Parts: sequence; structure tokens; C-alpha cells
Amino acid sequence: MNNRILHILALSLIKGVGSAFVKRRINEIETYIDDLDLLGNMLGGKVTIDVINENLPLAQKIIEECIENNIIMTSIICDDYPSLLKEIKNPPSILYLKGNVANLEKCIALIGSRKSDELGNAIASKIGNYFSKNWSICNGLVDGIDKNAILNNESVFPNITGVISGGLNYHKTSSKITIELADKVLNNNGLLISENPPNKREDQFSGSKASRIQAGVSKGVILIQSSSSGGSKYTIKTFSELERLLGVVNFMGNVKFEEEELFSGNRLLINSGIEGVAKMCEINKLTTIKTKSIIEIKNKDDYNFFEKALLK
Repeated sequence: MNNRILHILALSLIKGVGSAFVKRRINEIETYIDDLDLLGNMLGGKVTIDVINENLPLAQKIIEECIENNIIMTSIICDDYPSLLKEIKNPPSILYLKGNVANLEKCIALIGSRKSDELGNAIASKIGNYFSKNWSICNGLVDGIDKNAILNNESVFPNITGVISGGLNYHKTSSKITIELADKVLNNNGLLISENPPNKREDQFSGSKASRIQAGVSKGVILIQSSSSGGSKYTIKTFSELERLLGVVNFMGNVKFEEEELFSGNRLLINSGIEGVAKMCEINKLTTIKTKSIIEIKNKDDYNFFEKALLK
């Protein structure tokens, strides 16, 4: 493990030095990361050589834990850091990976409610089956739409990319459903990603925070089933700031779709377009939304249309 990762990890451990700060000062950090004295002088404020040095032992311990558990580390200044993820406002300074990192070359996110119904689950399974043939499905490894979009009988589709909210020692850090799915993902050529050190437990905020990674690494996102206030809005908000393809399933002609709250997010995006994205994600300025159109997905022909649009 090189000193650059050690140093940027120690920097990121400083309280108040978030991922947005690191991206904003990335040129200075990349220039001076090998010289901590100069780095502290250049960044100023909360960043001092003394505070960085105080964090070095903890950073070294985290690196050793990763080596012991076959967890790969990369940083935002490393060549192997996912280029698509760098495009979001606050990409993680350090990324932890376990499994088949080649999956990051072709991700699509299938998102939706944790409290999905039979209709949503059935569509998630169909869409997951279709896209798993040529794409790595990016997934939060939680119950509901996420789970049903990747299940393949007792296993999961190959090459799944799971973004988890706890550390990658997930048997210690994650919920039961995430543990079960993560095991299956790794057993079928999949990849696990986290922005947290290996032993950090997930909490009530880490899931919504991790959703920005799912948006960042994915070339396209498809909303399968969600209420307008559901957690999918966190992924969509980050994704809307990128010039990429957003799809939404339209269950047209279905009475439940037309009336029930569980589909209100889909209806909002279909009926109101970009304005619907702004309302759902509580975005005040439409100018911050880079997604220019929303592709409605009604049948298998639309799966194909969305995929062709992604490949362009």
C-alpha cells in the first residue's frame, strides 16, 4: 500500500474534512500529498501537519485491516479510482472494494422501494434478468426492489455490484439481508463497494449517503417502483446532476399503479418530467438538473431501447 493512500486516508479522517472538500481542493492535494508539511500549509484551516500526523496510526491500522481481509483500497487521486464516480459533487476520498473490480466498467442501477409489492417485485425480476446479461447491476443489497432485481433462484445474477452502507467486513457491520446477499454476490463473480473502513457499522444515515455512490458508478438508473418520498430520491438526486440516462417504469393501465402511494414516485416522474425530479428530490433550481429527459419503460422493447441509448 503506497504512502499516498495512507496520507489521504489520514487527511479524510480529520473531523470536518468531508469528501466535497477533498474534491474541491483535489489539485493541491494531488500536488502535495507526498509532503505533509506543505499539504498542511496549503490547505490551512482544520488541516494541519499535527492533526494529519495524529491520524496516521489509525490510517495505518485501517490499511492493515484491509490487507488482512483482502479488501482493496483506492483513493480519489489514484488512477484506478472509478472515473464515473469522480463526476459527482462529493465522491468518497477513499473507496474500499472486494471482489471483481472489472464490474465497474459497465454498471446500471435498478432502484426502488424496500417495501415493494408483488407487482414491483415481478417487474424488478424481469428487468434484472434482462440487464444482467450484459451489465453489472448496481444494487444496495437491501430488501424489496433491490433484492428482487438481482435474485436468480437461490443465487444472484453474476457480476452484481453491491454498494453497502457499512464496512466490508459485512458480517460484523451489516443487516441480515445485506449479509445474505453480499455472500451470494461474492460467490458469483460480484463486487462489493463501501466508503467506510472495514469494521464501521451501518447506521440510519449511511444508507442514504451510500446511494450517491450507486448513482455515481452507474451509466444509467431505472426507477422500478417507489413512492415520491421513498429513499430512491437520494439516488435520483445525485444522478440528476449528471448527464446520464434516467429511466422510470410505467405500469400504465394497472389500477394499483394509477391509485396507490407506492407508485407515486413513478407517476410524478412520468407526468411531470424534470419538474417531477425537482419536486421528488427537493431540488430548488432546475438548472442543477443535467438529466434532459426521462425514458419511460413499459415493456421489453423499452428495455432494449434504454440499453441502446446507454451504449451510445
